[in-house]
Amino acid sequence: MGNEVISERESAPKPPVAGIIYGRACYLIVMVGIIIAMIGMIMYFNSGGYLNEQCLLDNLWEGKDVETIWEECAGVTSVPQGHWYLSLLSHGDVIAMMGIAITALAAVVGMWGAFIGTVRSGERMFAVFAFIVAVILTLSAIGILKLE
Repeated sequence: MGNEVISERESAPKPPVAGIIYGRACYLIVMVGIIIAMIGMIMYFNSGGYLNEQCLLDNLWEGKDVETIWEECAGVTSVPQGHWYLSLLSHGDVIAMMGIAITALAAVVGMWGAFIGTVRSGERMFAVFAFIVAVILTLSAIGILKLE
């Protein structure tokens, strides 16, 4: 029985290089983003942040829209766009937002790695698809391509 297990492992298909690159890049970046977000949330719940904690939670539970939450809890008249949080990194909730942004970036980095892996392995058709997806993800991440 022990020999059967070894022969099954030897005959199992190996994952493509692009999949390994994508998986490892995404995993590592997501883990870093999650750790940063967790640290930010711990800071936020222990010492406050940019948004008023009680106001934010109350408005979220009441199902209020984004504009109302920003106006009532942060005192801004319009919802910030882009990477608004980079100038406010002294607040726990802002650090958590940066962690979330890093986590979202994992797919972009992983897809470019998968594209390079498919090019190196000589799979031209898959490289074209990987390139298209990588460009779409990149344009979405920088705010040029939006889904509304």
